[in-house]
Amino acid sequence: MTAGLWALALLLAAPPSPPDGLVIERVTVRGVRLGRGAAMVQQSGLHAGDPVDDAAVAEARARLLETGLFHTVQPRLERGSARGQAVVVFECDERTTTSIDAIHLGHARPTELWGGLEISDIDPLGVGLSAEAGVVGARDQQAGRLAVGRANLFEGVDLRVQGRFLHGEEPFVGPRGQRLGGEDVAQIFVPYRRASLEGQLRFAFVPLVHATAGLRLEYLDAALPTRAATQVDADGSEHPFDFAVDDGAGFLAVGAFGLHHDTRDDPAFPTRGRRASFALAAGAGPFARFLAGFEQYWSLPFRHVLRLDLKAGAIMGDAPFFERFFVGDLHPYIPERALGLNFARRRGPGLLDLGLGEQRYEDFAGRLGFEYRVPLGAGPRREHNGVELFVGAALLSLGSPSEIADPDGPGLPMDAAIDVGLRIESEIGVMGLSVGNIFLLLDP
Repeated sequence: MTAGLWALALLLAAPPSPPDGLVIERVTVRGVRLGRGAAMVQQSGLHAGDPVDDAAVAEARARLLETGLFHTVQPRLERGSARGQAVVVFECDERTTTSIDAIHLGHARPTELWGGLEISDIDPLGVGLSAEAGVVGARDQQAGRLAVGRANLFEGVDLRVQGRFLHGEEPFVGPRGQRLGGEDVAQIFVPYRRASLEGQLRFAFVPLVHATAGLRLEYLDAALPTRAATQVDADGSEHPFDFAVDDGAGFLAVGAFGLHHDTRDDPAFPTRGRRASFALAAGAGPFARFLAGFEQYWSLPFRHVLRLDLKAGAIMGDAPFFERFFVGDLHPYIPERALGLNFARRRGPGLLDLGLGEQRYEDFAGRLGFEYRVPLGAGPRREHNGVELFVGAALLSLGSPSEIADPDGPGLPMDAAIDVGLRIESEIGVMGLSVGNIFLLLDP
């Protein structure tokens, strides 16, 4: 034990303490909102009757900090009600537990203006349940989701349950155009509705590595055009449009499994460490979807940071369009899907002119990116940067097996992207402003 704990032990146990030393009479967590104290005592892992041990108290402090609920946690001992007993007290400084996870705002044809918000709270009711909510909408499309989670449902196992509803009107476009009933149109709309319920378990089975396993049950109702719909390919040929969804109502079941490894020193503004992930999803169709990602962070002089990120994904089988890789999820200049909805028909700028601008929903995807970060100011946590300037560049690829296998074709579609902007950390989340954000509001 430290000198301070030895001194308190001598004060509590005179004459000399029992051979077994001090034991814990009870554990108290102070500075927490009503209803959260009991859950945090359980989270600490300390129990009445345990011996007072510096290492165990330090581990308990670390577990409380890992919840993300506190700025600081300071342990100390108080005199117990009997000789040889002590009360372990954790003095906590609660942080704002509600955060803004995403702000959706954009303007693009054919939707015009859309917007939405996603928020979460680690423990809004003080009963050990996390909560998430999100909503996004435009004139003809709306989506919402609600999720609740329970940490340590069992030892080392977390549970998350999510419900989601989408009322969409997907704007389909072909590589070089599209026709409906023999007439050229700007896009072909496919209205659809989706409602799903998903459960996921998270297992932390070895240090710094956790696994996830989940199941999603979904109702889907789509209305395909009654008139003949065709797409015009890059070579000028015309063939029936593949909407990658069946007409009418039906049900879909998708199982998922993932592995995640994370050694970053901070989730918002990492300066060193790595993050790696592998995800597999399979469902009726049938189809299987693989996605792997890797990020590496290096600390440089003057607190600058360099980041490398790699992503690669592939789909086998007949996956619905919303399970396929979408160009907006890779390219910073194209609006990504918000809560699963696509609001724009925009294509990529084609900086390399290698065919990526003709892609929308595809079976193969890849990204190689670098980002250089420069700190500009301190945030709410003094040990971390609060404002940073970033400059990033990436090489992107999105395509289908036929394009890759065609010896007379242009090869794998590729493009490059450059983004510059600011990231700002606040008490309620990390917000950013970049060139890519500007393209969300301007529809060139």
